[in-house]
Amino acid sequence: MVSKARVDMGVGALNGELGSILACCMKASTDRQMTGALIWDCGWFMEEVEGDRDALEDFWQSIAGDRRHADPQRLEFVPLLKRRYQTWSVGTPRRGPANHALLKNLRRNVPTAGEVRTHVRTVIASGLVAESPPLVCAARA
Repeated sequence: MVSKARVDMGVGALNGELGSILACCMKASTDRQMTGALIWDCGWFMEEVEGDRDALEDFWQSIAGDRRHADPQRLEFVPLLKRRYQTWSVGTPRRGPANHALLKNLRRNVPTAGEVRTHVRTVIASGLVAESPPLVCAARA
């Protein structure tokens, strides 16, 4: 998922609406046993989410109706054989944008799911801000 943020992302933003979004997103994700990562970078939200189909659809509907996201784009919605994430994480690049070409291109084109996935994983690897405890998801009979 990618969307243009309609909230302040500057200094102190974690104490305002941005912090509220992150806290709500982490709670909703862990309550629904979803794993993945959400990043914010240069006015954009990017997210990779894993979980039960119904939980993911409910989560998407909440984002699509949230006034704090401009033009949210669901880039991919496919079943997975195995989760890549064990937690729910949020992050932002430590020093400036992590991928100038991707962010510059966002102004004109919607990126591919692969481009966003790579960017999210790169940012989380170096700019982790918060992370849930590992989720234990039992197989359904």
